[in-house]
Amino acid sequence: APHWAWQALYAAGLLLLTYLLIYLRKLRHRRLPDPSVPAPDDGAAPSNNGHRWRRIGHFDRPAYCGVSGGAAMLEGAVCQHCGLCVSDSELSVAVRAVPCKPVALIPSSSSPSSDADIEGTPHHWVEGNLPAYSMCCVCRDACGEAGRLCDLRCAWCQRCVHPDCAELTANGATSTREGGEANKINNADPSQRRQLPRLCDFGRYADAVVPPHCVQLSKPTRRRQPSLLSMVRAPRLPAVWRPLIVLANRHSGGGEGDQVLQRFRAVLNPAQVLDLSEVPPKVALGWCRLLPKGVTARLLVCGGDGTVGWVLSAIEELGLSPPPPLAIFPLGTGNDLSRVLGWGPGSSADDLDSVDALLSNLANASVDRLDRWLVSVKPSRSLLLSRSKRLTMSNYFSLGVDALVALNFDSARRSLPALTGSRMINKLWYFGYGTRDLWERVCRYLHRRLTVILDGRPLNLPELEGLVVLNIASWGSGCRPWGSSASPTVSDDSSSAKMSSPASSAAQPDAQLHFRPQSHGDGRFELMGLHSSFHMAQLQLGLAPAIRLGQGSNLQIVLRSGSVPVQVDGEPWLQGPCTFTVAHRGQAAVLRCATDKSQG
Repeated sequence: APHWAWQALYAAGLLLLTYLLIYLRKLRHRRLPDPSVPAPDDGAAPSNNGHRWRRIGHFDRPAYCGVSGGAAMLEGAVCQHCGLCVSDSELSVAVRAVPCKPVALIPSSSSPSSDADIEGTPHHWVEGNLPAYSMCCVCRDACGEAGRLCDLRCAWCQRCVHPDCAELTANGATSTREGGEANKINNADPSQRRQLPRLCDFGRYADAVVPPHCVQLSKPTRRRQPSLLSMVRAPRLPAVWRPLIVLANRHSGGGEGDQVLQRFRAVLNPAQVLDLSEVPPKVALGWCRLLPKGVTARLLVCGGDGTVGWVLSAIEELGLSPPPPLAIFPLGTGNDLSRVLGWGPGSSADDLDSVDALLSNLANASVDRLDRWLVSVKPSRSLLLSRSKRLTMSNYFSLGVDALVALNFDSARRSLPALTGSRMINKLWYFGYGTRDLWERVCRYLHRRLTVILDGRPLNLPELEGLVVLNIASWGSGCRPWGSSASPTVSDDSSSAKMSSPASSAAQPDAQLHFRPQSHGDGRFELMGLHSSFHMAQLQLGLAPAIRLGQGSNLQIVLRSGSVPVQVDGEPWLQGPCTFTVAHRGQAAVLRCATDKSQG
C-alpha cells in the first residue's frame, strides 16, 4: 500500500480513538451523583459545637454577651445559626459550653427502615439580644427591654418569652419574676394567657423548615470530612409540608449573597441553606432525592440570571421528576427573568430584615412554565481549534450590538473586578460601552453577512446591527421591546407566510404583521432586530419600537463572513463564521410571585 494510505489509516484510527474517549467521558458525567448533601461545615465540626461565627466590628444596637452578660459590647461575634452573641474574650467558652441549634436529631445508627421516631424538636432558647419590640408569647408583655441580658428567644420558631413565663407554662408553677410580673400573669384573664408548646412547632415557618428530628446524618468516613445528610423524613405536622431549599453564591451582588445566606440560616435548618461557591447545584439538589415520596421541595435561588440558569441546567441534567419549582431573590444587575416572574428588578440583604414577607410570597406563588431552548453553534471551518458549542437559553440570545456591550463589560469585569461590584457602577459601564459604539459602529451592515431561516422560511432582513431571540418579555435590564400585541391569533401557516414578507414590511412592527401574544411558556420565541446602539438606547427609554421580525419554534442563522459578538443569557464571546441553530429543549418549573414587583 502507498505510504499516504498508511498515514490516512493512522489518522483515522487516531480520530476514532479520540471520539471513543470523548464518548466514554460523557457517559461518566451523565451518571447521576449520589444524593449526598453535606451538612454545614461548622455544624459538623465538634470543636465549634455547631456554631458558625461571624465577626462583628461594631454592633448597630446594644448587644450583650450571652455567656457573661455584663455591659453592652461594642464588638464581638454572633452565630449565624442560633443568633448567640459573645464577646471576643468569651468565644472559647461559648464554643465549649453552649451548643448551637442542631441540624439533625435522628441517631446515625438508626436504619432508614427503623420505626424509631423522635417525638419532636425541643425549643432552642437563646438568652438576650432579642429583636426590637419583641413581645412575650405567653403574657403578651414586652420582652428584652431591661437594658441587660434578659429574656429568651427560640432559634427555631422565633418566639420570645420571659423565663418565668416559660417555666409557668411548662410545669404549671406560680413562680414570681422580678417586678411581680408572674402575679400579673396569674391574675390576668385566662383567655389572654397563651400556652407555650413544650415542643417547638416552628411557628410561622413550619411549612418551610426541615425539622432536625426528621433528619439523619451519616458518620464521616475520614477525618475532617463533613457529615452527609443520609435520610429525611416527613414531619407529622404541618399537613402540607413544602420544604424550602435556599441556594446562593456568597459572592453574588457584591457580597450581598453572603448576608442573604446568613438571614436564612437563622430561621431555617442550616442544612437547607447552601452556598453555591462551596456546594455546586448538582450536589445541593440532592435534597430533592432525599425527601420522602410525594414531597416536592421549593427552591429559592438568590442571585442573578446566570445563577438561575446554572441551577435550571442542573435540574435538567439530574432528570428530577417532578422538577422542583424555582423562585428568585434577585441580586446584582439585569435580572430580566426575575422581573418577568414578578420577583422584582433587584434586592439586597436589607430587604430581608424580616423574611416573613418573602416566605409569604413564596407560599402564595403559583407554578409557571418556562421554555428552555438549545442553541447550537457549528463553525463553518472544520478546524481543531473551532469547536462546536451547545448552550441552553432561558432569557435571550443575541448577535451584534447588544452582545458587543455585554462582551466589553465582561472583559472589564475580568480585568477590573474591583470596579464592577456596584449595581450603579455596572450601569455606568454599560452606558459607556453603548455610547462608544455610536461612533465605532463595529457591527455595521451585519444583515449583509447573515442568512436567517425561521421555521423553514428565509427572512428578508432590513438594515441591522443586531439580532435578538427573545424567550421572555424583559430584555436589557427591564426593557420590554416586543410590547403587547393586540393582533388576532393566526394559524401557523399564515404566520409563517407573514414572516417571509419583504424587508420593508418586516421593518414596520405594527403595519402588516400579525403576531401571537408573547409568552415564555408557549413553545415559541420572538425574533427582533436592532438598527444600532442608538436604537438600543431608544428602546430602553421607550422612544422607539423594536423591529419585530417574527415568531417561531425553530431558527437557523448562518454567519457567512467575519466575526460577530454573541451572547446567550449574558455569556458573551466573539464568534467567527458558523451556523447557529435554535430549537426547543423543554420546560422548567418556576414560581410566579402573586404580588408583582417587576416595576419595583
